[in-house]
Amino acid sequence: MKRQLLAIGLAGLSTTAFAQSSVTLYGVIDEGVQYLNNVKQVVNGKTVGGSQIGLDSVSGPWGSRWGVKGAEDLGGGWKAIFTLESGMNLNNGALAQGGTMFGRQAFVGITQDRLGTITLGRQYDSVSDMSAAFGPQTAWGTSAGHPGDIDNMIRSYRFNNTIKYTSPNLAGFTLNATGTLGGVAGDFSQSSAYTFGVLYSRNALVAGAAYEFVKNPSNVGAPLNSNANAAPPATTGAYSPLNSGYLAGAHPAGSWQDIVAGAAYTFDRFAIGANYSNVRYGNIGNLNGASAVFNTIEVNGKVQFNPAWFLGLVYSYTKGNSVVGDLGNQHFNQFGFLVNDTLSKRTDIYFEGIYQIASGTNSLGGQARANIDSLGESSSNHQLFVRLALRHKF
Repeated sequence: MKRQLLAIGLAGLSTTAFAQSSVTLYGVIDEGVQYLNNVKQVVNGKTVGGSQIGLDSVSGPWGSRWGVKGAEDLGGGWKAIFTLESGMNLNNGALAQGGTMFGRQAFVGITQDRLGTITLGRQYDSVSDMSAAFGPQTAWGTSAGHPGDIDNMIRSYRFNNTIKYTSPNLAGFTLNATGTLGGVAGDFSQSSAYTFGVLYSRNALVAGAAYEFVKNPSNVGAPLNSNANAAPPATTGAYSPLNSGYLAGAHPAGSWQDIVAGAAYTFDRFAIGANYSNVRYGNIGNLNGASAVFNTIEVNGKVQFNPAWFLGLVYSYTKGNSVVGDLGNQHFNQFGFLVNDTLSKRTDIYFEGIYQIASGTNSLGGQARANIDSLGESSSNHQLFVRLALRHKF
C-alpha cells in the first residue's frame, strides 16, 4: 500500500514538472490632478462652458488598470495563455470602459514560438496593435490621440467575439489579423469585422500599416459600441457631434473603414515619428446613403535628456470632408507635450499639456468644437488640457 502511494506521489511530481504554468497579477495606477477649460455644460437649454480642476485616473496617457495573465507549458514549444484586464477609476472605484468588468482585454489562446499566436475573446484590433509603434504613443502615451479617437489609434474601441492571429517575427516583419463574429442569427455578416496589419522593425526603424472594416459599426455589441453600457444607435448618447450624425439615429452608417500607416526612427537620444489615418463612415442612412471621411496626419518626437527623464512633443491635423453642403467640413489642429521623470523602475511623475483648435461644421450641422481624446466635446472651438500626475506599475 505504501509503495502504491509513493508511486502515485512521484507520478504527480512528474506531471507538475512537465506542465509548468504561471499566473501574474499586474497593473498601472495613473493618477493626477488635471485642469480643463471650456468644459461643456447645458444650462436652461443653452451650451455654456466652465473650467474644471480635479483628480482623474482614467484620462492619463496610460490609464489605470489591473489584470491577470497566465501561461501553461503544453510541451513541444506550445503554451496555453490567457489575459483578463480591467480598467478602473481610482477615485470612486468604478469600472472604466462603460462599466465592463474586463473592458480592456479578456481572451484565451494558444501560442508557439515558430508558428505564432491565436487568441479568442475581447481584444485589440490590428490598428491598435500596429500603431502603438508609430502613433501618438511614440511620443509618450495615449492622451494625445486624434480628435475623439476616430481612428482608434489609442484603443478607445475593443472588439468582442474576436479571433486574432499574430505571427512570430519573420526577418523583421510581424503580421497580425483579426476576425470578429457578429453573432446575429440569420445574418452572419451583421456587426462583423475584419482587420489585418503588418509591422517591420529593424534596428532603429519601425514602420507599419493596418486596415480594418466593420459592418454596422454602432450596433449594440459591434466594435464601436461594445461596452456593457451600450445602447441602440437610435437612443445612444455615446458619440459626440464630431461623428454622432454618422453613428447615431434611426439609420446610422452601414460600415466603418479605417486605414493607418506610419513610421518611427530612433537615433542616439532622439526619436521621431509620423503617421497618417483615413477613416470612412459608409452608407449613412440618415444622410441618404452618403459617406463621411476623416483624414489625419501627425508628427511626433521624443528627446531622452538622461536615463531618468524625457520630453515628448506631438502635432496633428485632422480634416473631415463635407458630406452634404458644409455638414461634416471640420478641421482640428492639436499640439501636445509631456515631460516625464522616472523615479524608479516602477514609478514615474509627469506633466503634460494638450491644446486643440477646431473650425468648420460638425456632423450635426452645428459649429465644430474641440474634442480632445476621450474628454468629450468642448463648449468652444478651442480647449486646453493640463495634467500633473504619478504613474506606478506593479
